Amino acid sequence: MSKILSLIAIPLSIFIAIKYFKIYDVSTIIPYDIALLGALFLIAMQVLSYITIHSFNEGTTFMGKLIKTILAIPGILYAVNIFYPLNLGFDLEIIVAIFLFTEGLYGLH
Repeated sequence: MSKILSLIAIPLSIFIAIKYFKIYDVSTIIPYDIALLGALFLIAMQVLSYITIHSFNEGTTFMGKLIKTILAIPGILYAVNIFYPLNLGFDLEIIVAIFLFTEGLYGLH
């Protein structure tokens, strides 16, 4: 299951990066906000990873919980930013794309 999610995360991150750098607008392919889909997918990957680690290992350490929370923060911030605009000094789209890409590569090893 982790490999399937990783195979989805890599192209999704590439689509977000292509849209961010204005190389190609992927809204012609996917009619929804691709960055929001990526942010929600990033959150879902971390929650699913936390659940599987918790159930197979009969619990997680504090460090494991902290790492999963930190990896989900860009997705959470992007989702919150849509409903409650935050004044951040950087763009969250590219950070979500980077986190998705690295999570995808890490899941494939």
